Amino acid sequence: MNTASGIFFTWALGLIFVVGGIVFIAFLPVNNVLYGLPYLVIGALLCYGAWRLQVSAKKKAAQEDEAEAEPRP
Repeated sequence: MNTASGIFFTWALGLIFVVGGIVFIAFLPVNNVLYGLPYLVIGALLCYGAWRLQVSAKKKAAQEDEAEAEPRP
């Protein structure tokens, strides 16, 4: 999913999971880490994946721009 909306919703979902994990860890009275840590990890992985998608898209666009700028014989 390399579209702008796909990256946006991946970021949004990842941040929701991260915030939910932090809230679970901070405010649940019992088993807070048991419930909060998986949400935190899933959110972090989603955010990392969205970030890597952006980096690879920028790198691919730069390579395509460079290829177009080179004169052809």
